[in-house]
Amino acid sequence: MTVLTPLPDAAARLAALEREAAHQSALSAGDGRSWVGQRDGIRPVVIVGAGQAGLVLARGLRRRGIDDVVVIDAAPADATGPWSTYARMHTLRTPKDIAWPTWGTPAVSPRAWFEAVYGTDAWDAIEYFPTVAWQGFLRWYREVSALTVVPSTRVRSLTPTGGDGPIEVHLEGPDGEWMLPARHVVLATGIEGAGGRHVPALLQGLPAGRVHHTHDDIDFSSLAGLRIGVLGAGTGAFDNAATALEHGAASVEVHMRRPAMPQVSPYRWMEFAGLIENYGAFSDAQKWAFNVHLSAVDQPATQNALWRAHAFDAFRFFTSSPWQRVEWTGSDIAVTTPHGIHHYDVVLSATGIVADLERRPELSAIAADATLWSDRLAPEAAAQNPGLAAFPYLDDDFGLVSRSAPDASALARIHMFNHGARLSQGMLSHQIPGLVGGATKLAAALSRRLFERDSDELMREYLAYDVPVGVHIGRRPQPPQPAEATGVASLR
Repeated sequence: MTVLTPLPDAAARLAALEREAAHQSALSAGDGRSWVGQRDGIRPVVIVGAGQAGLVLARGLRRRGIDDVVVIDAAPADATGPWSTYARMHTLRTPKDIAWPTWGTPAVSPRAWFEAVYGTDAWDAIEYFPTVAWQGFLRWYREVSALTVVPSTRVRSLTPTGGDGPIEVHLEGPDGEWMLPARHVVLATGIEGAGGRHVPALLQGLPAGRVHHTHDDIDFSSLAGLRIGVLGAGTGAFDNAATALEHGAASVEVHMRRPAMPQVSPYRWMEFAGLIENYGAFSDAQKWAFNVHLSAVDQPATQNALWRAHAFDAFRFFTSSPWQRVEWTGSDIAVTTPHGIHHYDVVLSATGIVADLERRPELSAIAADATLWSDRLAPEAAAQNPGLAAFPYLDDDFGLVSRSAPDASALARIHMFNHGARLSQGMLSHQIPGLVGGATKLAAALSRRLFERDSDELMREYLAYDVPVGVHIGRRPQPPQPAEATGVASLR
């Protein structure tokens, strides 16, 4: 792993970058007019989640004159996103030169920040953005964008108050419970935003502390000297395996059900503007076929994660190795696979997430009325991949679609800017490669819908506008001339 060291004058370079960012913003800001704010105590937009998607969207809304946006996150202020919890990789999985939505201010791009802190030579030397640096960039991005985040505050529930009424955002934080009414709510809640962690049934009977999902807060120091088995072989499986070995695990074995690691990553094909910006133009049949294929071919674990795990002699990787039976023997875990029986002290479930809106506290009260893809598919199509069929079916503005009132429900003002948008708006819409398309599309949609809400008031304001611009009829007035210029001597 490459160790990055900030340049000696990094602080001064960042200060200069911030001045340049302010200058660029001024050049491209237009009149900077804020045209929509809270009305009757109702906030125009509340964003839940202060990770990369939530922060980028908030900045984009501000650039569109929508300033009164509240950003809420369940984590402490400097721990938003997965980067200090379950994202245990050394680098991002996205190439460093991916497009980033700068909203007319290139100085706030990841590359500009990285080069200011570490220098251009360091940028040229990396292939992927280091995870620690990415977290530092996002912290700086929040500060330089002057975005206020309400930290350590969890959404208990969302309660629509009628077709055109506000959405009540019920919150719980350090000061207790409170309610914030909003016109629109954006759920920028990441990969678990439409469901939760998937732990296969055959692992659920194991004693507490003997099984962890790789998204859990795991005390890896407690695994020192233990035998670890990992079910699943995505990038997270190898990063968690390496983390356990780095903390002194006696051995780690990763099991993959496929006969070989995939060699093609469809995500690399997907990272072009045409798809990112226009995925929504696919028909429902095309979207379904696109995602069924993506699930079938999957993608390989990243090379860095594979090398990181294979650097340890105590690491083993098994292919064609589904877990057929798991038993607690009273002293350890016996896992039966086609290769035989393996004994572990602890097992890690690197088995991803499932879509299930009822598992999300903020959505549990409205989940029954939210349309799913299974509602729009023929039964035989849904049976191809029940996991995908459980994803929410969203409108073109990332909004939920009501089963009971599809054309007049407040659910359309709850926008899933998270993994729940996978089928409807594209796998990359809320992820780093797709933010340039997804955030731009959602910011424009929110601006349009808020304008529609305020159109009558804006029309009245327009018709009543009577501020004179100071037009004078006749020749342009000439400025007074100095006495010397007129040939009149000054009086002394």
